Amino acid sequence: MFLFLLILPAGVSNAQQPVKERWRTVLTKKKQKADSIYQVADSLMTEYRVVERLDSMITAKHSKKKFDSLYIARPDARWTFKTRLKFAGTHIASQSVDEGVKSSTSLDTDLKSSISFGVAYRGIGFGFGLNPAKLFNKHSDVELSLDSYGQKIGFDMTYLRAGSFKGSAKIGNKELTLERGFLHQTLFSVNAFYVFNNRRFSYAAAFTQSYDQKRSAGSLLAGISYLSMRAKNERDAALELSGMRIYMGHIGLGVGYAYNLVLSHNWLIHASTLPTVVIVNRNNMTIDGERTKMPFYFPSVISSGRLAAIHYFKHYFAGITTVVNTSVIGRSNRLLLTHTNWLARVVVGMRL
Repeated sequence: MFLFLLILPAGVSNAQQPVKERWRTVLTKKKQKADSIYQVADSLMTEYRVVERLDSMITAKHSKKKFDSLYIARPDARWTFKTRLKFAGTHIASQSVDEGVKSSTSLDTDLKSSISFGVAYRGIGFGFGLNPAKLFNKHSDVELSLDSYGQKIGFDMTYLRAGSFKGSAKIGNKELTLERGFLHQTLFSVNAFYVFNNRRFSYAAAFTQSYDQKRSAGSLLAGISYLSMRAKNERDAALELSGMRIYMGHIGLGVGYAYNLVLSHNWLIHASTLPTVVIVNRNNMTIDGERTKMPFYFPSVISSGRLAAIHYFKHYFAGITTVVNTSVIGRSNRLLLTHTNWLARVVVGMRL
């Protein structure tokens, strides 16, 4: 009996041991799960604090007033969604006199179009665009444009590679039809400007809708322009045309004026012009392999003009903006070249 009593507690203890181990394992797993949930929650809270802090910084920067609030305001909406349909084209014209024979040409590229979509939060955004003609291989022209409309400084930049020029020419009394692909051109241009009355006038109100123009105002502009262009056509014996290469490189300085007109029923009308006079040039022409320096005539001008009309609704806006860049180089009694690059955008947007 004594031996039985001694053995019995030991047997009970051994039977209870696995139960304790199982409970310990269960509790350990629950604790690990609770710790994991706590870590996830802590991570989410940390991310929320970072996002909240970032939002506060963006909002503070967005609300910072470096302008006269009687004339300019920031939109109250946090989000802006926008769709833009762009159309663009290039026109080249020339006039020349050679041994008393007058010649002229007029050429245009195919009309280019694209559609873009953008979203912005407190003025900071991104977007992407599509070119339907490129998707279906309708033409081989390449045009890239970039613009910025800051409160004080802005610019537009264009890169163009075009081979779809077609048009007509007149040599003396002889008229010729120039088929598509007659001329190939590569162009790079930059037009930058400084807005003097930046506290009361806003380019962005008309062109990016990231500001609101509350009262009519204008501003004197100072600008600098750069143009680099290469153009060539092959010799055409049937048309009695020589093979020609032209290179033009220009830097210009100038002053202009811009005005935002605020009308009733939430209409904003913009118009501006900024001509620059060429002060640095490097021009040459190669005809049938013979290269000559093109003469420079003062004044040669590169001008940039802008027009816009925007209508604002309660949460929506719609309108059209246009930019036209034109260079006029030379003289009609020797050689005059006129180059015009234009684009127009139809814009529809929503603010939330």
